[in-house]
Amino acid sequence: MKKFSASALLISAIAVFLGIAALAQAQSQFACNPGPGSLSSNDHEYPANQLILICKPTNWNGDLIVYAHGYVPVQKPLVLPIEELTLADGTFVPEIFVTQGFAFATSSYHKNGAATEQARQDLLSLVRYFESSVEPGALKRILIIGASEGGMVALQLIEQNSNQFDAGLALCAPTAGGPNQIKYASDFRVVFDYFFPDVFPFGAFNVPVEAFRDWENVYVPRIVAAMTSNPLATAQLFSVTRAAVDPSDLRTSIETAIGVLFYSIWGIPDLVDTTGGIPYDNRLTLYFGLTNNVALNRGIERIRGDQDAERYARAFYQTTGDLKRPLVTLHNTLDPIVPFEDEFIYRTLVTGQHKKQFLTFLPVHRYGHCNFTTNEILNAFGLMLQQTAPQNSLVSLVGEDAPFSGRLP
Repeated sequence: MKKFSASALLISAIAVFLGIAALAQAQSQFACNPGPGSLSSNDHEYPANQLILICKPTNWNGDLIVYAHGYVPVQKPLVLPIEELTLADGTFVPEIFVTQGFAFATSSYHKNGAATEQARQDLLSLVRYFESSVEPGALKRILIIGASEGGMVALQLIEQNSNQFDAGLALCAPTAGGPNQIKYASDFRVVFDYFFPDVFPFGAFNVPVEAFRDWENVYVPRIVAAMTSNPLATAQLFSVTRAAVDPSDLRTSIETAIGVLFYSIWGIPDLVDTTGGIPYDNRLTLYFGLTNNVALNRGIERIRGDQDAERYARAFYQTTGDLKRPLVTLHNTLDPIVPFEDEFIYRTLVTGQHKKQFLTFLPVHRYGHCNFTTNEILNAFGLMLQQTAPQNSLVSLVGEDAPFSGRLP
């Protein structure tokens, strides 16, 4: 199930931005191939190899763009993000970059689901493989781009591997970190269960591994029917969770609920397996938003977390704000999947590290997860390029007086 279209929109924006001519006329200028087809993960717990794609033009400008794809349920097979990288007219994304002299590389990762830890290692291995294929000193700059979960991968690589990556663009990413995202989705689930106890016959962290098979035919219809038949409970659900809806279209409350609960059904078994337990604890959480908050807090499901799982989540999924390279983030103010408040939490982290000069945040005032226009993504991509300009000539692609805005003070 495709949860967002930011990847295709990003590439569409870049295609317009670069003013690509007919690709058929430039076939001789690029070469896209999967290299060896895959790279070993050397991971005994998740032993699958990552699938890779590398594209490098004959007129290579020395710059490499690395793409980190978004969340793919663990129930799906490992595949390269070809669908994300193909436009509606059939244009293949890497060809767009390569015709402009950029090299392009991406990976399936060697694990789906909760995989930011594995994704980072895979993309670093991919970069090392690429470096081994070019002459020493030929690689000038590496730019990392990612959307949603891939945006957090990009952000953490910028934080932790500034010696490898020169700038990053994180679209609709959980910038506040994985633990905050886990809490948001899990809080929504337990509050939803309080108001609609008949939708799911199991607890928030007792999800059967096969529950995803009934998602479309059983649980989605139940969610829609329950919320439609009880608008008061629906209003109370959003009063407590403060999850985003479009105030001009309250039907988006159902879209938000389905979107957040999707990760509960498809993602919880994998999250528990990956972290080694329950990385969430709400025993001391107080929930507000009703006239009878006492009944709410007495009736809500209370979950005891596993300390080792929580430590694992903090170790591998937590952002730090310790930037040493430029990072541009783009986020919808009414994002139902990754709360907009993440950006302010991350700003606080960056400020605490005295690194706010590296962070540029571009808010987009619209409902949706990764719901950006071509110009908005073009603006963010161009700004990332411009911020690398003092050390190369990429600014020539956007111009000196491009209308950028949104830098955090």
